[in-house]
Amino acid sequence: YRSTIIVLFPEAKAYAAALCASLGCDLPLPRRIELMSIEASDLQADTTNPNVMVLSATLKNRAIFNQQHPMLELTLTDVQDQPVVRRVLTPQEYLGKAVGTQAGFGANTEIAIKVFIEGSQIKATGYRLYLFYS
Repeated sequence: YRSTIIVLFPEAKAYAAALCASLGCDLPLPRRIELMSIEASDLQADTTNPNVMVLSATLKNRAIFNQQHPMLELTLTDVQDQPVVRRVLTPQEYLGKAVGTQAGFGANTEIAIKVFIEGSQIKATGYRLYLFYS
């Protein structure tokens, strides 16, 4: 419950960090997936390269505290809405390697993402997008 304690008592963060440093534990950001949402999403063929799909989405952290960035699961489906292929996107993949994830997903903020996916061999007609923590 280290993360929860720090959210409830932010003044204890320095003490918890010092204690974790001496014990060899970590102090991760909270992971309350029920306070995360996908506000909008779209998957289209790239206008310049039809073999590439572009996933655009807006993610929202509705919590009053910073959280760890979630993983995204993209499932491409056929005409019967059955999975054709599934891919998990890490925060580094959907935010970019240059963006640091240490500070976490800011409280009450939205993030617009755009991911380019090679899809020339995939015959999909729909998709599903899902947020989760591993």
